[in-house]
Amino acid sequence: MLRLILTTFLTLTTLLNLGCFNNSDKAPPDSSEIIGEVELYTFSPDHQYLLSDAQPFVLPPNTLLRDALDSLGQNLAKNYFSKTYTDKVTDIHFEVLRIDEISAPSRPLRIAVVNMVDTNRDARRYFFQGSAGGQTTFCMLAATFMQPHLSPPLLDGLVFLYNGKILPPLDHIDLAGILTPRSVQHVAKRAIHGTKG
Repeated sequence: MLRLILTTFLTLTTLLNLGCFNNSDKAPPDSSEIIGEVELYTFSPDHQYLLSDAQPFVLPPNTLLRDALDSLGQNLAKNYFSKTYTDKVTDIHFEVLRIDEISAPSRPLRIAVVNMVDTNRDARRYFFQGSAGGQTTFCMLAATFMQPHLSPPLLDGLVFLYNGKILPPLDHIDLAGILTPRSVQHVAKRAIHGTKG
């Protein structure tokens, strides 16, 4: 798995350096950036099944991808990261730093870089702590931003930063490199369809 992540990261870095990406910050909005009417979901944590209680997350049909990611990040910050299990209020929020598209024969592949801003480092102490907490938080982040139940997913890859830097490996999770929808697809679909198997 690590070899696959490293190979993907090196390939994308090479493509970026060769200019094969279109930076959405510089490109004018076009139809490929509008997500259209899709069934987005938010999730609740579940210590046994990682995610549960999928709730529809409705956005206007002409929403741009960046705006959709911003809205999903705001929802995560408000409903999952606003307080710790000790009821300590946090200042955790998310910034979509960039969205790149890789040209592919079937469709453009979208990779986003999202930064979790956590000045007090509460996420490291309370949300990523331990293997169960770390796995649940990993699934919440990946499933919410990538929406892996869609075909194609909202994002084909997610580079996750913590306070502007790659998060070092934690207990049983590694958020370094490019996360792909496949890593959380089963968990997200199970939460959406309400199955526990």
